[in-house]
Amino acid sequence: MTDVPPPTAAPPEVDLASQFEKEKNDPAMIAYLKQLGIDPNYVPPKDDPRRVVINEFAVVFKDHPEHVLKFNKPEDLLEAKKKPIIVKEGAEFKIRISFRVQHNVVLGLKICNTVSKLGKTLAKDEEMLGTYPPKNEFQTLEIPRLEWTEAPTGMMLRGDYKAKVKFVDDDNRTHLEFEYVLKIAKDWE
Repeated sequence: MTDVPPPTAAPPEVDLASQFEKEKNDPAMIAYLKQLGIDPNYVPPKDDPRRVVINEFAVVFKDHPEHVLKFNKPEDLLEAKKKPIIVKEGAEFKIRISFRVQHNVVLGLKICNTVSKLGKTLAKDEEMLGTYPPKNEFQTLEIPRLEWTEAPTGMMLRGDYKAKVKFVDDDNRTHLEFEYVLKIAKDWE
C-alpha cells in the first residue's frame, strides 16, 4: 500500500513591505516585484481585513441602461435578491465588476455563477479573472471580455431566474457570495 501525502496547505502570507525590505539590495528582484504590479509604497487599510473588496456588480446592456448592484454595506447583499433585474428577451448584455485587492496578492481570482429556474440548475459557469496585487484603486472587468451574451427568447423562457455568484481564489477562499434575480421579459418593464 502506497502512502499518500496529506494535502498541502496554502503557503504562509508574505508581508509585501517586508518582502521589498528583504530584497532591497537585489535590483533585479525589486524590478520583478514592480513588474508584477506590486507597489513598494502600498499601505493596506488597518480597518478592513478583507482581501478582495467588490463594490459593484453590474449587468451592462448593449442598447439599454445598465443595472448596478452596489456592495458598500452588508445589507446590500440582501437587497440584491429582492428586486429582479429586468432583461428584455434577446437583449445583449455583459457583467461588469468593480473590485480592488488589498493586503496581499490574490492568486487565481475567479467568479462562479450558477443560474436556476424553478429549482433546477440551468447553467454553472466559472470565469478566471486572474491574479492581482493589492492596490488602493478599484479596477473594473467585463465578462465576457470580447463578445456579448444574448438573453434567451420565447414565451417558455421568460420568467425569473435565480443566480448565485461567488468570488473565490486558488486557495479556495470565498471573498464574496450573493444572490440576485434576472427576469427575462417580453420588453423592458
